[in-house]
Amino acid sequence: MDDASAETVLRALRRTRQVRRFTDEPVDEAAIRAILEVARWTGSSENRQPWMFIVIRDRDVRRRIAELAPYARHVARAPIAIAILMNGEHPDEDTYDEGRAAERILIAASALGLGGGIGWADGAAEQAEVGALLGVAPPAWIRTIVAIGHATDEARRPRSGPGTGRRPLAELVRER
Repeated sequence: MDDASAETVLRALRRTRQVRRFTDEPVDEAAIRAILEVARWTGSSENRQPWMFIVIRDRDVRRRIAELAPYARHVARAPIAIAILMNGEHPDEDTYDEGRAAERILIAASALGLGGGIGWADGAAEQAEVGALLGVAPPAWIRTIVAIGHATDEARRPRSGPGTGRRPLAELVRER
């Protein structure tokens, strides 16, 4: 990768952020497919690929998820959402792999000019209710649901000034 390409990728990674407010504009099918391809190619522990992805198009289902899982309220406002279904065979590794897939979905949405917001079904009870709604039986589970859509103007506005949204690198890095 040349320096210009690398800088483009690094800039996209630095600028990817949570979006929780969406317009009503539908998400193009090609974009959904591209996001799912990125998710499919996410690395996993021992290449187990312990996931499936459920594209949630039904507005009533997204509203119900928002009711069941308060940390995923923004799912109701998005045109689509993608739930990450984990097979539950290796819970410790699944948690790590689930996070990798969620972040990749978020980055892919951002790269396509869309907004994405990661939401959670927090705890066993919420996960069981969301799982039942989506037809998932234990040991499989769903914790993470990524809302995807076109960000509103308000959601696109920076919340802090340039260079001030993160702690300085000197506060975060130690060397030995």
